[in-house]
Amino acid sequence: MLWALLIATESAGQLFTKVAGDQLGQMDFTWQWLADVARNPGILAAIASYLGAFFVWMLILRRSSLSLAFPLSSLVFVAVLLGSWLGLGEHISLLHWVGVVVIVAGIVLLAEGEES
Repeated sequence: MLWALLIATESAGQLFTKVAGDQLGQMDFTWQWLADVARNPGILAAIASYLGAFFVWMLILRRSSLSLAFPLSSLVFVAVLLGSWLGLGEHISLLHWVGVVVIVAGIVLLAEGEES
């Protein structure tokens, strides 16, 4: 349950950041641009998502070894790719899909090694 929540909150943070960045356009670093960033709902949602992910990550680390937990967190890469494809309509190349298979295979190997 915690893992699903971590993957969901971290992935949501990335997707919210992407959408907000597209809405905000060029980064001018003026006071007006910073005010626009501070009021952007996507940025606020991203910050909330990252904050939630931080606390979930702390709970996970209390229960798991870092040597297993950190590699397992790479499932976020897979979730962001799926969210980009399904939610944002981005094109995902064959090499990206191969990368997903490699990530998942690596996680399976790590999980099997942990059980041994």
